[in-house]
Amino acid sequence: MKLVDTGRRVGCRIGLTLGLLASVALAGCGGPSAQTVHGTQLAPGADARITADIDADAATTRLAVDVVHLPPPERIEAGRERFVVWQRAGSDTPWRRVGVLDYDPDSRNGALVETTVPHASFELLITAETQSSPPSPSSAAVIGPTSVG
Repeated sequence: MKLVDTGRRVGCRIGLTLGLLASVALAGCGGPSAQTVHGTQLAPGADARITADIDADAATTRLAVDVVHLPPPERIEAGRERFVVWQRAGSDTPWRRVGVLDYDPDSRNGALVETTVPHASFELLITAETQSSPPSPSSAAVIGPTSVG
């Protein structure tokens, strides 16, 4: 009788342990994801770290972008003054402006501090522009397009 009880206890402990491990593994899947994207031919040394915290239920993403080794916009193309971040839900939808990189020409780093995108999955693009709010992206892409989410 004692062997049967011990076997049940061991089986129960194994089941509890496996359940606990599965819970920990699933909990580790949440939270922001990050990816690094290399620059285009216009900015071959640039690297963008894209951090996305996706809320699939609300179909939104909290987004942050940090770019290092980014040449000044005027070196990308004459007349360019800033870097604009764009997003679109898919290739059949138009690009929408997300914001402007806060660019430091001395360090050659740019950042878009946390903003929200109204999609859980989208494409991201960074371009050199002549103004802060152009109606659409120029052909001077320095990062992307790349998929997020």
